[in-house]
Amino acid sequence: MLPQLGGPDKVAEMTGRRGMLVRASSGKGVTYQARNTKEISMEMVNMHEKQLFMDGKKFVAIISEAGSAGVSLQSDRRAANQFGRTHRSNQASAPEYRLIFTNLGGERRFASIVAKRLESLGALTQGDRRAGPTLSAYNYDTAFGKKALMVMYRGIMEQDKLPVVPPGCSSEKPETIQDFMTKAKAALVSVGIVRDMVIGSGKDYGKFSGRIVDSDMHDVGRFLNRLLGLPPEIQNRLFELFISILDLLVQNARIEGNLDSGIVDMKANIIELQGTPKTVHVDNMSGASTILFTFTLDRGTTWENWIEIGLADADEDVVRKADEYVVVNRTATVDVDCVVDASTVVP
Repeated sequence: MLPQLGGPDKVAEMTGRRGMLVRASSGKGVTYQARNTKEISMEMVNMHEKQLFMDGKKFVAIISEAGSAGVSLQSDRRAANQFGRTHRSNQASAPEYRLIFTNLGGERRFASIVAKRLESLGALTQGDRRAGPTLSAYNYDTAFGKKALMVMYRGIMEQDKLPVVPPGCSSEKPETIQDFMTKAKAALVSVGIVRDMVIGSGKDYGKFSGRIVDSDMHDVGRFLNRLLGLPPEIQNRLFELFISILDLLVQNARIEGNLDSGIVDMKANIIELQGTPKTVHVDNMSGASTILFTFTLDRGTTWENWIEIGLADADEDVVRKADEYVVVNRTATVDVDCVVDASTVVP
């Protein structure tokens, strides 16, 4: 990574390493180089690297847990490099969080742990979503995640039908789904999720059967942890199946109005207060009031935008007749008219 980012002269390293391998300028071979110099002791090398970064003499900082003690990289206005690691006073910009992991499904476990811990900080991410990172996409250990895991397990064990087609399978080829089910069961057996395995005989020869204990049915952390012990191909397919079911459950909850999105911004072209605010509750102890504000939101679009978005790729003519916009499809064998009430279109 260091050569790709410019080498030791451009990268400030704050880790527990005592030395590093530096690639020769010719690109052939590497040499071992101590991180400290005669002027700087090993105990102070991380602080020296930190200062070089804050002064703008190095443009990239790599910091590990081993070298993070006493190191603060907040976005201080007094520093040349205004980098935000977390929210601090006198900062010039808010921090940005980027979770780095490979495309292996099992590695999402580490991202899930970090996301869950950061979201537990309270006001940083929940009191105002603009104040902190949006990490809900990486936090799988939620009520929906636990339900998705149970649905997936029951589907693989053929107790219920899977609500989605497994990755790499086709609904038109049932044999591909059955092959995935067999591989998925064998994978869950190999990592100890499916217990008391029995291989069928007779007409059920070659089929796996077993059970998943109740404590494992909703344990998302254990599922992600055990995925790491599987080969990449089946590991990723199992994780993709889990994510597909999770997305479906979240989408259904959003449609049904059961998804709690926390504090969100109202976005519309026109937002107007309807009526007067209404006090719905007064706390007897503190006297604090809960006040209900009702707004009307206009999310409509202009006629020009509707034409641009809806008819950009269509071979159609738009004609206004009285109080109606008539869209005539000229390419069809029979003309098809789409009538839009002009009074509903924002002028």
